Amino acid sequence: MVSLEYNPVIKQSLSTDWFQRVGLRFDPYVHLEASSDPYLSEYTVNLDIFRTAWEAEPAVIFAPPGGGKTATRVAVTRTCWFDIGGAYPFPLPYNLGIAPLTGAPLTSAHHLRLMLESGTCALLTGLAFRPERLLRASAADIRAIASLLRTGLPGSLDYYLAVLRETGTPAGLTPLLERTYALTAPPPPEVLHHFCDVVAASGTDALHEQSEDLFRVFVDLVTGALGFSHVLILIDGIDAVYESQTGAHPALQWVSYLLDRTEQWSALNVFVKLFAPDTAEPSITGYLQQHAISARPAHIVWTADLLIELLRKRIFAASGGRFESLDAISTPALTDVERQIVDAIAPLPRAALQVTRKVLLQYAARIEIEEGQLDEDDIRQAIAWYQRHATPRRQGSASRA
Repeated sequence: MVSLEYNPVIKQSLSTDWFQRVGLRFDPYVHLEASSDPYLSEYTVNLDIFRTAWEAEPAVIFAPPGGGKTATRVAVTRTCWFDIGGAYPFPLPYNLGIAPLTGAPLTSAHHLRLMLESGTCALLTGLAFRPERLLRASAADIRAIASLLRTGLPGSLDYYLAVLRETGTPAGLTPLLERTYALTAPPPPEVLHHFCDVVAASGTDALHEQSEDLFRVFVDLVTGALGFSHVLILIDGIDAVYESQTGAHPALQWVSYLLDRTEQWSALNVFVKLFAPDTAEPSITGYLQQHAISARPAHIVWTADLLIELLRKRIFAASGGRFESLDAISTPALTDVERQIVDAIAPLPRAALQVTRKVLLQYAARIEIEEGQLDEDDIRQAIAWYQRHATPRRQGSASRA
């Protein structure tokens, strides 16, 4: 089958005042990259794939570009840090898109070093949002965690603690370390200051073990001293690796080391979750079978009803619960706005978000000239814009459950 994909960039923006005029607190469709969306937790759609990404077993999760891989990863990440009780896994986001441009796949040492850096960035940010997890640990464990942070972070731990003290919020740390850890309900400034004091007073020593041993120390501290049930290595960003854009085989080369370690890491209570483009599915599943690797293949599948729910949850959140659909700001003759949009596009969340935002831009441009509500012509022009930018793509695994 052939579907449509596209990725035009909408550079137009609307002011906060404009959204307030139509009854919205913010632009609910502007964040195409889930990791940058501060409101994501308010309108996450309950996909079946969430359980696969959460469970204590290796998995490879396929979707086309714009199909929700990063959104699923971010939703899992933020749910893991929901509170300090219960059997939650620790989410270690490993974005291959930030790997050095060497022109060749990473070596095992590079992978381990980058994973330790990603893990410590995530750990410090998460603990700053949930300091109770650290403060309830023993003094010896806190010293060990501080040493690990000093070893793995890309910069000085003291510098990051100074940022926390100066800003009084963990949100000051997320742009520097790990954007996907923009969690809700941050601690009061006085609790955050106490957290910084405890960490700073826990010694200045770094660890000097080999990369493999440092990774084991990380896992032991996270699942032992901090009480997480297991570790999820959430691998994303293959789409962004330049070499992988030339075909599926280079993409496989970038992740083969990680796939080879799934059995070994599972024994340590560490589970690989690889989010991969659907074009890489034949080579990756073939590799799993050839090497007898027990990683479960799965697919992010979007139906029309799920996409409609996605769009309506966003308008509900942005309106503070006052609107359940764009129908609320439309002419009486216009109903089921979200369904009209979804029926005209490829079944991908990124396409749904961009076309819906284009509808609002068309509406905003028109009411600058004449008064009125969102109408059929705004939708028609947004869909025509989408169709001009769309290109055919071969629909593969994304269509399968």
